[in-house]
Amino acid sequence: MIMSIKESTRFLDFSKPFIDATKKVFETMVFTTLECGKPALKEGVSPYGDVTVLMGLNGKVKIDSMELPFRGMMVISFPMPTYLKIASAMLMGEYTSYSKEIGDVGAEISNIVTGNAKRTLRTLGYMIDMCIPSTVEGKDYKISYPEQTKIVMIPIKCNHGEFFMELTYQDSNLKEI
Repeated sequence: MIMSIKESTRFLDFSKPFIDATKKVFETMVFTTLECGKPALKEGVSPYGDVTVLMGLNGKVKIDSMELPFRGMMVISFPMPTYLKIASAMLMGEYTSYSKEIGDVGAEISNIVTGNAKRTLRTLGYMIDMCIPSTVEGKDYKISYPEQTKIVMIPIKCNHGEFFMELTYQDSNLKEI
């Protein structure tokens, strides 16, 4: 199903602050620049990486003087080698295997990205209630995305490897995005 121009514009307005915030967080905390690939609709509900951080996003958006509820999700999924390199850079150590010590790195990145995006989104009329991020290690599970939303996946590359950001969004004014 193809998004209408109105749907595409709303989704882009919602997504751009997350992408911009991710770039800034990686520049300042992981000491690398990001190159975002072409967004695509994701098929399936399995993660692309070995360490996946899930963040529910709900709240209200002001559109034409009406406040409408919305829901969405941000997912960041890292292949293990990329996660280990990012954790090593961020914590200024060397990590060669997943451990409890680095288990929260992805969740911390997700919190900071969402906090920064939330400030920008507030200027666009969004009032976001953030959930606590969940981190899952492994690939043998299915992500429970908000029902009736499309999943837009953005491949991202940096000098630590490739990882994937996924965003979903739906407000009551638009049937699904």
